[in-house]
Amino acid sequence: MSAPGALDLILELGVEEIPASYFGPAMKYLEDRLTKELGSQRLPFSGMEVWGGPRRLALGLTGIDPMQPDVEEEIIGPPLSSAFDSVGNPTKAAQGFAKGQGVPISGILTLNTPKGPYLAVRRHIAGKPAGAILAQILPGILQSLPFPKVMRWGSGEYSFVRPVHWLLCVLGGEVLPISFAGIKAGKVSHGHRFLSPGAVIIASPSEYKGRLAESHVLVDFQERREAVLSEIQKAIRDSNTDLTPLLEPELVDEVANLVEEPVAILGRFDTQFLDLPRQVSATAMQEHQRYFPVEDNLGRQAPYFVAVNNTRARDMDVVRKGHERVLRARLEDARFYYVEDKKIPLSDRLEDLRDVVFHHDLGSYRDKVERVAELAQELAAELAPELRDTIRKASMLMKSDLTTGVVKEFPSLQGVMGREYALSEGESQEVADAIREQYLPVRAGGDLPATLPGAVLSVADKLDTICGCVAVNLQPSGSADPLALRRQALGIILIALDRKWGFSLETYVGKALRILGPLCKRPEREALLETLRFFEARLKSHILSQGISPDGAEAVLTLYANYPLSSLQRAMALENLKKREGFRDLAQTFKRVVNIIKKFGEKEAPLKESDFKLDAEKALLKDITKLEEDAQGYVRSGSFPELLDKIAALKAPVDKFFEDVLVDDPDPELKNTRIALLTRTSRLFELIADFSKVSSL
Repeated sequence: MSAPGALDLILELGVEEIPASYFGPAMKYLEDRLTKELGSQRLPFSGMEVWGGPRRLALGLTGIDPMQPDVEEEIIGPPLSSAFDSVGNPTKAAQGFAKGQGVPISGILTLNTPKGPYLAVRRHIAGKPAGAILAQILPGILQSLPFPKVMRWGSGEYSFVRPVHWLLCVLGGEVLPISFAGIKAGKVSHGHRFLSPGAVIIASPSEYKGRLAESHVLVDFQERREAVLSEIQKAIRDSNTDLTPLLEPELVDEVANLVEEPVAILGRFDTQFLDLPRQVSATAMQEHQRYFPVEDNLGRQAPYFVAVNNTRARDMDVVRKGHERVLRARLEDARFYYVEDKKIPLSDRLEDLRDVVFHHDLGSYRDKVERVAELAQELAAELAPELRDTIRKASMLMKSDLTTGVVKEFPSLQGVMGREYALSEGESQEVADAIREQYLPVRAGGDLPATLPGAVLSVADKLDTICGCVAVNLQPSGSADPLALRRQALGIILIALDRKWGFSLETYVGKALRILGPLCKRPEREALLETLRFFEARLKSHILSQGISPDGAEAVLTLYANYPLSSLQRAMALENLKKREGFRDLAQTFKRVVNIIKKFGEKEAPLKESDFKLDAEKALLKDITKLEEDAQGYVRSGSFPELLDKIAALKAPVDKFFEDVLVDDPDPELKNTRIALLTRTSRLFELIADFSKVSSL
């Protein structure tokens, strides 16, 4: 419930056009940061909404309490024992505390705390008006908005993502007197730059969206996105053609953040450009011009495109022809490069890669190709021995398209054009697909390599990049990751899980570092451990994303972080066991074994039934011996739920052992034999996880 006399706030910052990709993070930050600040300031509100468009960022708050509540604050000082001397006079500690709080000694209280009696001062802090609090925090929040790049304008006194032109800030119907980037707040916003450029007076968040919609500005992202989609479909319908636009979600989002009121038109290009590979013309449209390609009713590329504009001109045919001229120039360039590229085979381009720098500390792309080819053969020997020749061929051609004109013009087509050129030169489908798939996945949740050679090549390429960067001290720090090493590490993990590869990361990280050889700027062992820690962090994040509890993930990764597939399998099996009735009792049994091993230390000794006197210890030896014989079969097949069931079945013989057997026997030989038996029992537990890390234990 809002307090009586609750206030509403509307805040809008008007700027020159902001890059489309900047909106999402900025709007989320604005909402999160203001929520946090108001919480710390003890200023309640009932609702918040954020809006944005190419020329504005805005926020509405409703139900703001007009006054911050009063609070009683207790400030703890020195302990009473050190506050007064033997005759009752205040010590320097007491005097200093009183002076620091601005009160006489007589104004100090004694407060009983869990640590004993302490001096304290109790203050009544009167609440401040909401306007004073908002005026204090809003300019700082605006200045701290996270943008990848900022700029200065005018005399260079101010910096922001783009020059600021107006500031709307109204609280309870009155202007809140704040300033930002040299602009004083008012009640004035502005409509569409061309269709309604005049001032728009806005006094509350309830009228914000409606008043700007009347001025041809859609400030709600979802409404603007729906309007973009609606306009695209309308442009198709109005053309009386049986066409289907290709609506990539990322492009729809981007275009929605480029316009204030979308207007779409259907354009056409010459059919001669249909001879280009489809990805080339699509990239020219989507990435360079933000156009939407179109298909016919048979799923073939049609010589049309849809362009979304930010304004409706008097003569939209003139606008259409302008788009068509621009696209034609792009497609002509692409066609020229494509024809020229095909004159030089990929194999003849290999030496040209010596002139293309991968990284100044890691050599050229020719050097990288040689390293990846060697590492890929190591992987193929274990994972795809029958395809080693295919993988060798693909690895030698994998980067050659970086020297082609099309890829220089359209960098996102690397790999795509390598596949296209390889097929046109008569290479096998497997080789061509591997060249394309070396880059997969290209984003979180993106497609993984569909072919075995492509998966091997992708892992080898990413391993070389990650290990090379760690070896020359280029691993990510904080949020900065310019070479996308985190994404590449996760890509390796996801490929291994998808392919059900049980390989050891340590093995192949070690091989990659040895292939790097003299390029390493740090000891190989140090680089190895650093790289494995890097992978473990990515693997842990992925395991947690699968619904595994943090303690379960930690228990498994402590022992098996080098094995992505079996780590996930073990963690899932453990998580399912934790959900069963009776797990707490089972956990206590495991805990008892673990604690005894910790107390006395592990003991290694050959054991036979004649070493024991009691039936309980003989029975436990028999059970663990049988399970030891079967355990590796479960591990090799990845049957961890079944293995865990067998381990859980040890609860009864272990409990019986503890009921009937004194481990700390006066006879040292018997004591050590019993500890050795428990050591072997704990080793069976460790086939799944380090159970000491499970919080239930």
